[in-house]
Amino acid sequence: MVDNTPAEDDPVLDRVFHALADPSRRRIVGLLRETSELRVSDIASAFEMSLNGVSKHLKVLEAAELICRRVQGRTHYLRVNWQALQPAYEFLHFYQHFWTQRLDGLVEYAEQQSKRKKKTP
Repeated sequence: MVDNTPAEDDPVLDRVFHALADPSRRRIVGLLRETSELRVSDIASAFEMSLNGVSKHLKVLEAAELICRRVQGRTHYLRVNWQALQPAYEFLHFYQHFWTQRLDGLVEYAEQQSKRKKKTP
């Protein structure tokens, strides 16, 4: 039998989920989603934290390869690396399929029970 279960000890997934576990980092990805690139200073201005604090979050996102940095002179531009989200998407999609099947079965069972109750006087 072939086991199609996603790897649970995948270091790439660990880095991606760790990076996305923090609300500030999810917000950074959200800001970058809305545009092709943003300067680090533009991202920092959206937060009530120091530039150093934002930089630490950016480093975590970069380590997970969720964002890419382009340097032009002294200006740093960031963009989302959508390819890095693919393994996480596949992992979650596997479980979505699993739960969809389970919930479909539950709906079918509930409908059968409802029909049985209607038939009994």
